[in-house]
Amino acid sequence: MSNEQAILEFAFHAMGRFAFDRVKEVCDKEKDSVKNPQGFALGWSQFVYSLSQLSQAEKTYFCLGFLLQTPNNPKAFRKKEVPLQAQYGQIKQDLDKQMDHLQRLPLSESGVGGGATPRETASGKAGVVVTHSSIPAAVLIHLGEQLSHFTTARLDMIEIYEQMHEMGLNRASTYDQIIKKVDTVVHTYGRKFLHPLLAPLETSFCYETEILKNLIEAQLRILDCNFMGALIRLNNAHRRLTVWPSINQSPEPSLPGSKAAPQKAIPTPALVTWFFRYHTALLAKFSLYFYDVLSKQTAQLDLKNLMAKTSPDYYQKIVAFYRKSDALSICIVLDTNGMGYRGLGYRLPEEEPESPTGLESYPAIFCYPSERPTKHWPSVVMTLTMESHRLSQIDAIVAVNDKTMDRTYFLARIEPRLFVAVIFETKKSDKDATVMQFLLEMITGLRCAKTLESLKPV
Repeated sequence: MSNEQAILEFAFHAMGRFAFDRVKEVCDKEKDSVKNPQGFALGWSQFVYSLSQLSQAEKTYFCLGFLLQTPNNPKAFRKKEVPLQAQYGQIKQDLDKQMDHLQRLPLSESGVGGGATPRETASGKAGVVVTHSSIPAAVLIHLGEQLSHFTTARLDMIEIYEQMHEMGLNRASTYDQIIKKVDTVVHTYGRKFLHPLLAPLETSFCYETEILKNLIEAQLRILDCNFMGALIRLNNAHRRLTVWPSINQSPEPSLPGSKAAPQKAIPTPALVTWFFRYHTALLAKFSLYFYDVLSKQTAQLDLKNLMAKTSPDYYQKIVAFYRKSDALSICIVLDTNGMGYRGLGYRLPEEEPESPTGLESYPAIFCYPSERPTKHWPSVVMTLTMESHRLSQIDAIVAVNDKTMDRTYFLARIEPRLFVAVIFETKKSDKDATVMQFLLEMITGLRCAKTLESLKPV
């Protein structure tokens, strides 16, 4: 194996296992070792420099360094001033120039260490074979073209993460739009960097996009109260998450003239850690929305113990508020109108239950205590329908006092079809601090807003 090929194998393997500083160290050393480069040597020197730059861009990417706050508005974005985007753009430009330089070389200069002869490749196109254990210029051209696609894919992924962060800040965008953009990135670039040397990068890219897509699809299925669909996608994401950090932990390829050094453990990158955090947040949400379904599959104590491992433990949060506030009931309410609701849990395909109507079109998918407050339900549903405009506003909490019956209802929208309702059989202040804080924490947590915001490290 030539020195050049060994360096390439080492660099891409190390990037795949998140050892970005090792890539920079090796590539910078190789670049400095080439004196007065001309012809192919110039192209090679420039290529390893681009790999060094790419390794640092990848390091920043996996450290969640793709969002920038402005001095005057900490929550604003200015894309043109995001260094990482500019860095990927520059790497792409450099690669394109290098490919142009290598393509213009005469055959006699198309490799290091030996002559070159034309040969037809497997695809039927003219290629180059370089003798004396050198790497062909055609290989670098091929790698450069594919890495150029890789940098463009990274820019598109950065845009997706920016939009998800904005969703955490309650800005415009929807999960449906995010899913479409992830699909577009996968379909556009998924087969654009399949060279065997790029296998570690391609594998990491596939894991990243598959995990992200499964998590967002799980979020959408939870919103639709689709138990089986959400469970499958949460499980798919979890399996990939447990494998991803270890896929390229095999011993790193050796470099000619270098002694084998002990392979250092690489800390889990911030982006991978964020995926785990997002999965945990969705699992906690799933456990609350499908609490009744899950409680029928195991003992109540076992379920409570399992939910205690989720973060946050919404069940205990609700229980603590119930005891502190003396509320009659805390409910999660689903508006089933127009959604083809078939009930919670798994149903056989041939089962076609009738769509709920009237008060039943607003089922309580969770209640604490467990029984739905039947005598209060007409008032809860009426408030939901009459106050729909106010409830549609971000973080709005609607309080309604029934003076004749001495009752108070607090309602807040979690997501388009889901609401949390707190019922008191006493008159409460519209601005009761304990109730307001509880509801804000619940709707913010169940939207996964804090998780999405955390894409921008503090």
